[in-house]
Amino acid sequence: MISQKENPVEFSLYDSSEIKKIQPLTENERKVFLDQDLKYDQKAGVKQGFFDKLLDWLAEFLFGRTGYANINMARQIIIWSVVITGITLLIWLLSKSELISLIKPKPKSTSFNFSDITEDLNTINFNLKIAEALKQFDYRMAIRWQYLKILFMLDKKQIINFAPFKTNIDYSNELKGNNVHQGFIKVSRIYEYTWYGQFTLTEAIYKNNSLEFETIEKQINV
Repeated sequence: MISQKENPVEFSLYDSSEIKKIQPLTENERKVFLDQDLKYDQKAGVKQGFFDKLLDWLAEFLFGRTGYANINMARQIIIWSVVITGITLLIWLLSKSELISLIKPKPKSTSFNFSDITEDLNTINFNLKIAEALKQFDYRMAIRWQYLKILFMLDKKQIINFAPFKTNIDYSNELKGNNVHQGFIKVSRIYEYTWYGQFTLTEAIYKNNSLEFETIEKQINV
């Protein structure tokens, strides 16, 4: 038996096909590229907007020249300026609205306040009240009447707006910028220490403290 071997298929690496180069006519090519509907020769461009011009100007103003880094820095400056301005405006608006009471509650009536005074202040003879307290050697009560007299005088001069529920801090805030502000702080401190500290006052200590009340009375009456 004779074995037969298949002859392998041989492939030629040589391509004998003819390559023809097709070149469009110059006239036809020109017509195609000049066709307005196709717009082959239109140059793409980006129109610079107001914000881009502002960034260029700011970068030039701050850094002396434009460029990616400088423009990016200018952009950050604008963004943070807007954010800070917005937060400041929001805080100011909240401080003027009733919403601030959620954060800072209104002062409550405390023993410091003169809510126990039921008389009309205009009908009170403060000097008589002070003299009666001194006659009984009640220097604490004398100081209290002197302090209320100061509040009454400031209210009459329309320097403060007296209200029984207000505290000395409220009045001090109203007096900021006024020439009696520092004097008021002094007599308020005397009143607090005397009335709430419940110290035993001697006549000498009372007379020394009373000088501060006389000083602020003169300032109010100027």
